Amino acid sequence: MSSLRKKALIRLLLCALVLIITIVFSVLLLNGTFDGSSGSTSDSTSASDSVSEPASDSAASTDPSGEGEAVPEEGAESVAEPTPEPTPEPTPVNFDGLSEQPTTVYAEGEQPGFTVTPDSNMNLRAGPSTDFDKVGQIPAGTAVTALGTNADETWVVVQYEGTYGWLAKEYLNAAS
Repeated sequence: MSSLRKKALIRLLLCALVLIITIVFSVLLLNGTFDGSSGSTSDSTSASDSVSEPASDSAASTDPSGEGEAVPEEGAESVAEPTPEPTPEPTPVNFDGLSEQPTTVYAEGEQPGFTVTPDSNMNLRAGPSTDFDKVGQIPAGTAVTALGTNADETWVVVQYEGTYGWLAKEYLNAAS
């Protein structure tokens, strides 16, 4: 065989090898078994300690008892499926003492600040209307932080001296 043919054959084999590696890598990525994390190397349990469900592929054979269960062959390594981390459920917010809860609750750090108008005190209400009972009073010029709002954003929920209540947004000045 000539040296030119040998070089061409080597290049062809290298291309085939790269193609096979690319296909295997793509399949692993699509299955989610190769997500780039190093969880398998930092895990203190070995692969033999992990439990996996039997698969019906070439690494499994039929149970000799004839019941048709798939049994991993000796020497075949079982790989445990990674356990997905649970998504934390948002804690429902309940503002004690309010007759009506806000429809929108601001996240920590996204709560807007306001100042009560400097010319008069404001009544803290149990709901987003003057029809609700008065639960407290906030002095003129006091800075407050909105914790939530009603659907049309005309009233906001604040906490003042440990009491939750509603304030009419039209009588508040946005904090600068």
